[in-house]
Amino acid sequence: MSRRRRLCAVSVVVFGLVAVRPVLAHHSVSGVYDQKKQIVLKGVISKIEWLNPHIYIHLDVKENDGTLTPWQIETLPPNWMRNAGISKEAIYANAAEGEVVTVNAYEAKDITKHLGYLLRITYSDGHFIHVTGDPKDIAPSN
Repeated sequence: MSRRRRLCAVSVVVFGLVAVRPVLAHHSVSGVYDQKKQIVLKGVISKIEWLNPHIYIHLDVKENDGTLTPWQIETLPPNWMRNAGISKEAIYANAAEGEVVTVNAYEAKDITKHLGYLLRITYSDGHFIHVTGDPKDIAPSN
C-alpha cells in the first residue's frame, strides 16, 4: 500500500474514533474553541509536543508583512493517535525541509492567543491527516 493510501486510511480511522461528540466534550473543547468558526492556516510545523493530555503542534505562519506568527494547534492525546496509526513523525513529515502545510482548525474563542483545535493537516503533495469534524465541512484553502 502506498504511503498516501495508508495515510488516507488512517485518516478515516481517526475520524471514526473521534466523531462522537461526547468524546470531545470531556476536555472542554467547546469551552475554549469556537466550533462554528473554522480557520485555515498555512505555515511550517516548527515543533510537536507529543504529551498527555493533548498533543500540541506548533505552526509558524508567515504574515503578509513577512513576520512569523506562532500558532499552537491542539489535538487528540498521543495514545489515540498511536492507536489510529499516526505517529509524531507522520505529522512532522517534511517540516525540517520547510514544507508548508495547510491546517484546518477551530479557532480559540480568545483570538489573541493564536490557538486552534486541529481538524485536518494537508501536506504539499495533497495527502492529509483528518482528525476530527465532518470532512464535508472542511473549509477550502486559498
